[in-house]
Amino acid sequence: MELGTIVFYRKYEDFQDILKHMNGAKEQSLGLDDATFKDHYGYDRQALFHVLYQSNDMWGFVCHKINKKDGSIGYKVLNPNNKVNVINDSDVYFALAMNDFTYTHWAEMESSKKIKTSSQGTAIMKKPSDSSIKKAKVVKRVFGMGHKMLYQIVSLTDGKPKYAYSNPFNDQWKDYDAYRPTKNPYDYMMKSNWTPNNPYPPQRQSGRSPSTYNPMGWRNGVTTFHAVPYLRDNIKPASFSVVRKMESEYSDLRMFVNFPTGIPLSFA
Repeated sequence: MELGTIVFYRKYEDFQDILKHMNGAKEQSLGLDDATFKDHYGYDRQALFHVLYQSNDMWGFVCHKINKKDGSIGYKVLNPNNKVNVINDSDVYFALAMNDFTYTHWAEMESSKKIKTSSQGTAIMKKPSDSSIKKAKVVKRVFGMGHKMLYQIVSLTDGKPKYAYSNPFNDQWKDYDAYRPTKNPYDYMMKSNWTPNNPYPPQRQSGRSPSTYNPMGWRNGVTTFHAVPYLRDNIKPASFSVVRKMESEYSDLRMFVNFPTGIPLSFA
């Protein structure tokens, strides 16, 4: 699974309780298209996904895939406490991808591989203006950056991020400038067969059409790069898609669609 995938691996009983309280939604129905789901339950499937996302003690963001010696697969995930732990692929009972999201804060970068920090080792976090967020283009996802955190790297070709210094973060870190490399750190992205995290769908931010990084638009010493942390109170998803269905769905989905109230019985 790709970096940033939301994997549900804990508190399966709580997951079931949420489905029960959402008009008795069934596991088998989670893989339905939005229109069919709404026709059956009377509400938007995305609303259910948002409730699951907000119940963040059940899931984590995928940070790294692990190929184990025994042939099995594991993942490093960013857990509900924003700490990294390792889980087995077999622990994952459901998974969602964010098709769209926006955010409120980003971290300034020291280099393409490291977050800028203060003398106390604190990450330099700032709250960019809405206009800067709208202009920011997706570059790639990356895990680590010196802080064991998952980040979405974004760029501003015009190199003019705007910050309101009425915000305490922006005022505190106003002397820390954005990363403006004199050599393109992502020149490998110019290869025609390269896509971020391959495959990695472009994110759509603030309701815009997808906007991805164009290395040909990079300007020496002008383009700025920033790292958006995958903190739960920072990332604001707009919509989701299912990337791993519930096990029951594989065998029961057709029966659920054809007989949503149960299999009719008749006796001779």
